Amino acid sequence: MEKYVIDAVKQSYGRTLVNADLMKDFYEAFTDSHPDIAKMFAQTDLKKQRETLKASISMAILFPQDNLIANSAMKRVSDSHSRSKLNINPELYIHWLNALVGVVSNSDPEFTPLLEQQWREVLGHTVRYIQEGY
Repeated sequence: MEKYVIDAVKQSYGRTLVNADLMKDFYEAFTDSHPDIAKMFAQTDLKKQRETLKASISMAILFPQDNLIANSAMKRVSDSHSRSKLNINPELYIHWLNALVGVVSNSDPEFTPLLEQQWREVLGHTVRYIQEGY
């Protein structure tokens, strides 16, 4: 994957982080996107989950560059989300990606269709890795 694509997504993510409600907005969109997702988060401490997600997105963006820290982080995510642990259906990840791109599009003042494509390319790489670990 081209470095400039990952850099564009990193910069976009940085711009979105000024939105204090970004992670809250994400989880609202995500849990509203599919009934199974809402059920999975019914007993979750969403404040803690939002903090975890903030760091995980950074790792997901760095993962396609073969960043050692990101590789380790995504391996842990893949393992924890596998069939034998959290049992996250691989088909649900499209809802995660769509919810994230949706809140980013509302939070990044420089968001464009090209940037949406870049977000989907970068995170699609990471999502496929996690899905393969199912």
